[in-house]
Formats: sequence, structure tokens, C-alpha cells
Amino acid sequence: MNLENLEVKHKAFGPGVIVSTQGKYITVKFETSTKVFVYPDIFEKFLTLADGTVSEQILADISSSNEAKKKIQDKKNEENIRAMTKGIVIPGKEITALDGEDEEGRKNTETEEV
Repeated sequence: MNLENLEVKHKAFGPGVIVSTQGKYITVKFETSTKVFVYPDIFEKFLTLADGTVSEQILADISSSNEAKKKIQDKKNEENIRAMTKGIVIPGKEITALDGEDEEGRKNTETEEV
């Protein structure tokens, strides 16, 4: 999809024109400055086309990007769970007893910050 020369509107910077695209980055020239943004993320909350809409292709790109981010996060979560079940401590993660009981069979409700 060719985004160059599309007129856009940013919530903070106002109206502008997309002057270039390089990989996942777009450059937008506003009245007082030129800014570089991550595509398609910028269209989720801050940037719309000049007519106030977002094209179907941009929405599809946003959806694909969000799915890819979710897959990455799910993989990280799985790796963290595997690590914790093997007794590997992950810095900054809250550790709780996996079986919910201490050595004497009492219910363990305390957590420990590493």
C-alpha cells in the first residue's frame, strides 16, 4: 500500500502529509515539524486520514500487527511458565508456590518479590 502523499491528521500535531515510508516507519511532515512514526501502530490512537477515517488496508495491517504481538507475548509467557516450573528464577517476576502448599502441607498464600 502506497501511503506517500496521503493527507493525515494527528491528535497532537494536527494536519500533515506522509512524505516517506521505510519498512515499518512512516515520516509525516506537519506545519511546524517532521516526525517519524511506527506503522501501523500510530493509526491505532493518534493518526487518521485527513477525512477522519482509517482505510480498510490500514485496519488490516493493524490487526496483523496486533496478532503478531500477541503471539510473541504468548510465547514469552509460555517460556516464563516453563522456566518457573523448572525452578529457574526470572528477575522481576513474582514467585508463588506452584502447588499452593508449604513443606508441612499448609496453604501458602504469601508471595515473594525477586
